Amino acid sequence: MALPRRAAALLLLALLPRTAAHAADAPADDARKAKVAAAKEAALAERRALDEKVNAAIDKGVAWLRKRQKSTGAFPAYGDKLPPNSYNPMDLGVNALAMLTLAKCGVPADDKALEKAKTWCLADYAKMKGLKKVLVYPASVMLLAFEAMYHPEAKDEGGAERGRYGTTVTRKKTPCKYPAAINALVDELAKFLVKHQVAKAGGWRYPGVEAGAPPGDAEMSNTQYALLGLNAAARCGAAISPEVWTRAMAYVLADQEKDGLDGELWLENDAWEPGADEVPRWRSGGKRKARGWRYTPDGAQSLATGSMTTAGVAALAIVKERLAEAGKLTPDAARRLDAGMLDGLVWLAEVFTVEANPTFPAGGAPWHLYYLYGLERVGSLTGFRNVGKHDWYREGATFLLGAQQADGHWEGLKGTMNLTDEHESELVQTCFALLFLRRSTTPPVVPVTPQPTTGDDTAPPTDGRGK
Repeated sequence: MALPRRAAALLLLALLPRTAAHAADAPADDARKAKVAAAKEAALAERRALDEKVNAAIDKGVAWLRKRQKSTGAFPAYGDKLPPNSYNPMDLGVNALAMLTLAKCGVPADDKALEKAKTWCLADYAKMKGLKKVLVYPASVMLLAFEAMYHPEAKDEGGAERGRYGTTVTRKKTPCKYPAAINALVDELAKFLVKHQVAKAGGWRYPGVEAGAPPGDAEMSNTQYALLGLNAAARCGAAISPEVWTRAMAYVLADQEKDGLDGELWLENDAWEPGADEVPRWRSGGKRKARGWRYTPDGAQSLATGSMTTAGVAALAIVKERLAEAGKLTPDAARRLDAGMLDGLVWLAEVFTVEANPTFPAGGAPWHLYYLYGLERVGSLTGFRNVGKHDWYREGATFLLGAQQADGHWEGLKGTMNLTDEHESELVQTCFALLFLRRSTTPPVVPVTPQPTTGDDTAPPTDGRGK
């Protein structure tokens, strides 16, 4: 049916402005697309250049580590300065750390350097076991090293998408390939760690008062490493009771600061594109309390630090992963774990730096590279690409590239790292730097990215043990 002449004319007039507007928008839209494409290409080129420098730095660092290995298979450690027939139980931890670093940096398990290091570690472990001097830290790092050597990392499932807020990638499990003797030792080390969880507190510490550890029920550093080790063992089928994880959750939540300064959780907008300004890059995920962690809740080391706050966030991410895997993650536990992680991330964002181990109030603390390795663990375990508005990896890698020494190692007390504790050796610092650059921490098979809500999750529980 034909329209009346007047109606047809009015319809034509109504369409003309829209058509003209569309024609006028076309060049602007093309210009925007070109600008975004150029910005993305520039960002990709920058990332490729950074990757090339990082890979070269890793190669130099690995070469330096190889040169430090002795004919016995051991690496320089605390006991080197002791009288003959003396020992330091932490030497096993230092050597296991070197073994972990080499494996994570791509050295194959049958490489001569790793075989020699493994032989030394197994012999020293047997010695420490006979003397009843096995410590939590060495046992934990041995578990991490064996997994790095014999367990291929899980692969991203096809078709999964990565979001700017955390990660939505589900990863396909891969089988462990432990030699029989190592498989038995992994089970033994896992049982050792479970046995040495402090029942009253739920965390871990150095058994006895070893390695200068202060008296107390538990502390955050050993707790983090015990959970990292147990997590590695669990990924390869070690049977660990869910109660181990729930007790650890109670300890870590209870030791987080009960209050903190008001802060804001900043997330990257999914709709944002580089080179365009219609959508702001950052959006608020809500107001939160910036609450960090300390080495111990009382005593001389009671100040919240970056290294211990990264330890707390990583520990909660591990607990969430393991409880979810066991089908024991209740909605309330997930809420409390997420609240603790998010508040910890806001604390890290408020004091963010890669040039020191931050504290609040500001001042810096020892163990700078330990903190950077902690940032890497937080990013890998939670899936966060940014801490606040900071690209933690780009900033940390840029700093480490500038701080690497000419022969490939990293050091403290001199140069750019004068806040590093004098007892943290060049070898240990080099391992921490390489583990950061390599992005070495194994991500969860199922994402555990903490989810912000509009409810009352910003309020810390009155008692981290659920009371």
